[in-house]
Amino acid sequence: MAVGFTFFFILFLLEISVAYEQKIRENWGRLSNPQKVHKLYRLLDFKCIWYCEGLPTKELSAFHDILKEVAYHGLDPDSYKPAEGIDPELATTDSLIKLAYHLYYGRTKPAELYKGWSLPSKQDTILQTLASIIKEGRLKDLFLELAPKSKDYHFLIEQAKLYEELSSLEWKPIKLAKPLSYGEKSPCLDEIRFRFFLLGDLKEYGTSETFDSALLEAVKSFQRRHGLTDTGVIDKRTLMELNLSPRDRLRQIHINLEKHRWLPEDFKRAVVVNIPSFELFLIEGDRVRLHSKVIVGRNYTQDFRPTPILYSRINSITVNPKWYVPVSISVKDILPKVKKNPEYLTRKGFRVFYEEEEVDPLQVDWSQYSEKNFPFRLVQEPGAKNSLGRIKFNFPNPFAVYLHDTPERHLFRHNKRAFSSGCIRIEKARQLTLMILGEGWNERRLENLIKSEQTQTIGIVPIPIYILYFTTFERDGMLHFREDLYGYDTILSRTLFKSGGEK
Repeated sequence: MAVGFTFFFILFLLEISVAYEQKIRENWGRLSNPQKVHKLYRLLDFKCIWYCEGLPTKELSAFHDILKEVAYHGLDPDSYKPAEGIDPELATTDSLIKLAYHLYYGRTKPAELYKGWSLPSKQDTILQTLASIIKEGRLKDLFLELAPKSKDYHFLIEQAKLYEELSSLEWKPIKLAKPLSYGEKSPCLDEIRFRFFLLGDLKEYGTSETFDSALLEAVKSFQRRHGLTDTGVIDKRTLMELNLSPRDRLRQIHINLEKHRWLPEDFKRAVVVNIPSFELFLIEGDRVRLHSKVIVGRNYTQDFRPTPILYSRINSITVNPKWYVPVSISVKDILPKVKKNPEYLTRKGFRVFYEEEEVDPLQVDWSQYSEKNFPFRLVQEPGAKNSLGRIKFNFPNPFAVYLHDTPERHLFRHNKRAFSSGCIRIEKARQLTLMILGEGWNERRLENLIKSEQTQTIGIVPIPIYILYFTTFERDGMLHFREDLYGYDTILSRTLFKSGGEK
């Protein structure tokens, strides 16, 4: 009897399987992901999900609730509405799979947007995850299971909800005849005060046209959140940031949510550079072990040398490095200085080579050379004047970019630090070196090696380095915005919002 029941049950499942496969074949060309649809149903033993015996299920209701939330993740709900003209069961499954992959991997492929992006892809367990939560009746946990789990991502989700509410308010540009400072009066100050209150920089709002101490602290808070010097003066740049509408800020949040979906679930142990905020972090687990200011590539209109977005692994550290100057820097930066002062190279510790033979820079007629006919190779010897400073962190990449120390310590006093030719200069190079090298190294040993002025490259267990580009992020419980320094956000925005707007 049991054998007979098992036989008929297997036969029943086979009939269901054949029926679903027939349906999928009939709709194959109209489904976005027909192979994934077929695989998901196979994982579910070809059981219905949304319409069983012609009636909608609780899972369909849960899916509709999910669609109400996707906008906060920077995704367009209309993109996941089941297509018409297709079997509704399969169409809804197709939409669910599309949403699941967008939540997990993002809507865009960074390698197609940014040359050199080589971040290893996350393991694809999406269909298995979907099968599990559907079998367990918890489709509502879709975001919990597949969206990024980092606290930064979820902080941005909450901020997206706030800025969605603010987007319904009128946000007309405020105009000032001149900058406003503490103690001054202006009819515009009441509107400015109200905006700071809405944005969270002013804790309590009260009508006033006087620039008082509470407003002063609000202005400074706002300036810090936007990467400006916290002067407390409502100047042109501060007003420009204040006039940017909540709808524009919401789009900026959505762009950065997409970037979070490109990243691994956690960094475990990694060096992370955020270009727009000019910062570096050494991360171990959920802990930031080191925070340092950095200098990144220039964004000048006439001299654009951006630091690339990339992933690599630091595999060695060079103490007292020599600088083998790239030809581009030799002709753009150094040659003009040599033409003005022939002793520049000698004074800065450069050696000059022509066809592997060293030549005396004072015996060269530099006036006859330009970007088109520069035959020399410049090498700067180790020492206090070396442009790489005392330490260089080496990691393979197609841009010849690396992380290094610098003798120009005064540049770290600036808020905006876009001064390099693309490489990253770090303020706390020695601290980072000791933390990466770990046991067996201390300040004295490193300092003795530096004082020797002997070049030494130390191999290490490779540590991942992520050079990223986040223009919105959390800091001390507050939302921070930064300038789109190189237009990388603009590139991503064009892909994300091809229709010219968001729903």
